[in-house]
Amino acid sequence: MMAGAMPTYPCIFCAKSRHRLSHRSVPPPVSGLAPSAGSARTAIPVFIGRVSPVLDTCTQLGILDLGRNQEIVRRTIPVKGKSIFERADEIKKLGVGVIICGAVSDAFYNLLKESDIDLVCGITGDIKEVIEAYRNGTLAHARFRMPGSG
Repeated sequence: MMAGAMPTYPCIFCAKSRHRLSHRSVPPPVSGLAPSAGSARTAIPVFIGRVSPVLDTCTQLGILDLGRNQEIVRRTIPVKGKSIFERADEIKKLGVGVIICGAVSDAFYNLLKESDIDLVCGITGDIKEVIEAYRNGTLAHARFRMPGSG
């Protein structure tokens, strides 16, 4: 299955997300991982080696870039913003175009979307496995779905 055709799942925190997410497709991982080609980065909120359960309160972001030989280079940075407005601005300044996350509030979701940042919500799992599944187009597998997200 191609990542561009990957279904997304509504976030348990977003009342309107079932409608919003069912009508959009997720950008393919190559465009999300190739900032050198003019594309944006991909980010994943991190908590103890796993996808952080709530984007709004995460303290670290894993930033993914495409390195030599098409390998993914990952670095983890602290999230400094206290409010969702500060966090959205911080994420935008990092050049993030896609966020793979668990739950996200409706307000934060809307702020990020206004900044043209795509979200793949309702995802859970080990960071390394989620990155590999995203890269291979298999993130739609049921084992990566957050309970209550679809």
